[in-house]
Amino acid sequence: MDQTSTPPGNNMTDLLIRVNNVEQQVKQVQTQLNQYVPASVNDLQLQSIRSAVDRIEHDVSDMKRQFVDLNAKLATQETEARQRDVDQRESQDKLQIRVLWGVVSVVITIFVGVLLAYVTHLIH
Repeated sequence: MDQTSTPPGNNMTDLLIRVNNVEQQVKQVQTQLNQYVPASVNDLQLQSIRSAVDRIEHDVSDMKRQFVDLNAKLATQETEARQRDVDQRESQDKLQIRVLWGVVSVVITIFVGVLLAYVTHLIH
């Protein structure tokens, strides 16, 4: 290129345009770098969120399992309580029957004793 053929003002204008283009490209690169840093930070945050979600899912599954176990225990205890109530009622019924038999036996014994005394009194 022959510098003598182009006026000095033209070289300066071209140089300014090129400097402006380089500045714009540098700004674009800086913007991209600034976006890249938050992207890596976002990746770390996303990873942290994923691990938190995994822990929460694990805790929820543990709670569900504990809830199922607790429900099973409560159902078992309720069944056992019902069986104890039935057994206790049967025991009370048997006891009441024994007491009634005892009372009836005493009444019958007294009645037979009175009857024997009356019959003995009549025979004498």
